[in-house]
Amino acid sequence: MIVSDLLAAEALQLRLHTPSSTERLACEISWCAPAETIDPTPFLSQNVLLLTNGIGLNIRDNRTWAAYVERLVEVGVAAIAFGTGTAHRLIPPGLAQAATALDVPLLEIPRAVPFLQVHRHVTNVLQAERFTATTRSWELAQKCAELASSGARISEILVAVAEASEGQLAIVDAAGSVIARSPEDSSWSREDLKRAANGGRDTTVPLPMGSGDAFQLVVRDSLADHPLGTLLAPAASIIAVQLQTALHSTSHKQQELETLLDQVPDWSGVALEEFTSTFRATGLDSREPTFVVTALTGPQNLANAWRIRLVLQSLFNDVRVQVRANVLFVFAQKSATLGQPADAAVLLTEFSRELPSQALVLKGPCASIDELRLGVHQARELVEQVDRPTIAPELGVSALVASTASRGARAGATRLFAPVIAHDESHSVNLLETLECFLIHDAQPSRAAAALYIHRNTLGQRISKLEFLLNLSLTSLEGQATCLMALRILRS
Repeated sequence: MIVSDLLAAEALQLRLHTPSSTERLACEISWCAPAETIDPTPFLSQNVLLLTNGIGLNIRDNRTWAAYVERLVEVGVAAIAFGTGTAHRLIPPGLAQAATALDVPLLEIPRAVPFLQVHRHVTNVLQAERFTATTRSWELAQKCAELASSGARISEILVAVAEASEGQLAIVDAAGSVIARSPEDSSWSREDLKRAANGGRDTTVPLPMGSGDAFQLVVRDSLADHPLGTLLAPAASIIAVQLQTALHSTSHKQQELETLLDQVPDWSGVALEEFTSTFRATGLDSREPTFVVTALTGPQNLANAWRIRLVLQSLFNDVRVQVRANVLFVFAQKSATLGQPADAAVLLTEFSRELPSQALVLKGPCASIDELRLGVHQARELVEQVDRPTIAPELGVSALVASTASRGARAGATRLFAPVIAHDESHSVNLLETLECFLIHDAQPSRAAAALYIHRNTLGQRISKLEFLLNLSLTSLEGQATCLMALRILRS
């Protein structure tokens, strides 16, 4: 119920005495409070309709009327309904002037209308609205529960809630970052979230997570004619449960995932059979194609970890997530779309739309466990080098070298670089670092010199010294490849 509804009720015969704005007349009325004292504010709350006959308001000074209305504005009254004919034959001019100045709707209750009639009308309308809103809220909750029980994702539930609220929705974390929204192509700025937090037709509903995570369901541009808090509260509980389910289904088997990630780089100590057994212990199927996702995490993009989870939860039935040393590792299997196998290009499109500036690497689908192991190693190294969602190449030199390097190869790499390491220990110039920078920049002298902040001639002198110590040519592809692989073996 809003203020203009009272004016439209013919039985009440109310008359507006202030040129109130459209926004003020659209203000919702939360309840009705009769009060005859000069300061009723201790008994009032936001959006109340104040009913008074002015029995205790025998005021002649306009400044007193102004102070009276100011106090009402401070508690946020929706309007003043003043009954004439009992204590005041007409609306006091000072009250009308103050209400006009402060944009508080002032309604006159004529003597012919019983004071109690207005009170009953407001109470009955509010009770009917609340009953209708409560009924709709539980109908919405029932629909959300049915969606959840049928395996629907959070995105599908949000669509149903958005339709019921006739607005746009977003799930926001404690840091004010949007982790899910409906419609999915809607955009939410910090200003949008701030306006929603300040109320009006936009509103926020807390999600009862029952954990350390604090999320809000934010609604904007709603056209619903019922209080959104009442309408969305039960549905918010369903969404909270779904978020908890997403967290649990991606985060259980933590110890097994830790062991799996420990085993990935231990090529000589962990055989393929043992690695396969650990992979199965995570609850994943070693016979199913597996996608691997790595992403950089940190305090500045904690919400992105949730977004990654929700994207993968919407596309796969089995998802496992583990965070280690500020890197998020995700394993995903079994497409959630019947008859539609998961595709790396589709995943990349989703991630690029949701997280365009997130350092993220996608590898897969890996058809075998040994391919998966190589993929995890490759994705972990590559994620440090990208600044956006990226599909990993089919094969990476680093992972290949690390997986095939025997103890003899490691010993050979150590002996190859022994003269260089000995030279570096007795000189101020780090030739091994120079070699690594030279190879990283594709053996291009100008780029390597710029990266090392030295002159190109100085770089040429260092390369000549390296060729002498290594006893091979760094201008040939074979020499460069030998040093590159030896460095990777030494670093792995």
